[in-house]
Amino acid sequence: MFRHPFTRMVSAWRNKLLLADGKINKYFYKNYGIPIIKLTRGKGAEAAFLKNQTGSLVTFKEFVVGIKNGIVDRHWMPQSEICQPCIVHYNHVGFFEYLNDDTNYILEQLGVRDEVVKADKVSTAGQTKSTTVITQELFNSLSQTDVDALYNFYKRDFILFGYDKNVNSPSFPFPSIPEITSTFNDLFMRNFSD
Repeated sequence: MFRHPFTRMVSAWRNKLLLADGKINKYFYKNYGIPIIKLTRGKGAEAAFLKNQTGSLVTFKEFVVGIKNGIVDRHWMPQSEICQPCIVHYNHVGFFEYLNDDTNYILEQLGVRDEVVKADKVSTAGQTKSTTVITQELFNSLSQTDVDALYNFYKRDFILFGYDKNVNSPSFPFPSIPEITSTFNDLFMRNFSD
């Protein structure tokens, strides 16, 4: 299951480094938040944060600095490094943006489609601002240099999975399906043909 690199990154930042139910995710703050705070605010800010857990949480711009400096976890690392599409021959490639369609297809292939609760029946979408809108707002607040650096970090994902880096594109965050098919076919022909 693939997702637009920028919306995935924003989702990871919100889920791992912002407050969840009024609480800090201690594991992620210890391993990623504190190193980012130390990098961006200096050692004094780190000590004050650890002592009183005061001060602001990792901002999105600080998160970007962390990524640019190699502070990376599997939740926001390039998906192509996790799934290795050039090595593993997948039967189906799913996209978060087409979750219901892809889920229905897979469940139908497994013969269990009618036995599973559908995602759209339990979705909370629309109750709060969407990750897509938040991603657009956050990326529009970044410098072009930062956007370009993040694009380069995720470049292989953008190319392999057919995503556009322009968060203001009318098709954002949906992938270009014909482009994906062509890219995957070319990769598989190069890597899997005898």
